[in-house]
Amino acid sequence: MKNFTSLLVMLTVAVSICFAKPKEPKSDIKIITVKSHSVYFKVDHSFVGGTVEVYDASQKLLETEKLPHTHAMIIFNDKPSGKYFVKVRKGRKVIEFGYVHI
Repeated sequence: MKNFTSLLVMLTVAVSICFAKPKEPKSDIKIITVKSHSVYFKVDHSFVGGTVEVYDASQKLLETEKLPHTHAMIIFNDKPSGKYFVKVRKGRKVIEFGYVHI
């Protein structure tokens, strides 16, 4: 009986190891909603306390804000139509994504 129990435990462990999948790497940013006038996104906890910077197509810095939470929204109502770049920085870590304002 003891051998049967040991065999059953070993078989269970072997099967669970065989079917285990490696975790996909977690992205530092997730774009939640994109609208014609705004973009809503979530960053990894390691970026809390960093800054969000908005640049125009010519890489001119337009706006800088502190990032107190993991979720942030940038509203482009007062900006002219065009292409913008958003950078989230904290220390040496930087995330960048583009946005086209219509």
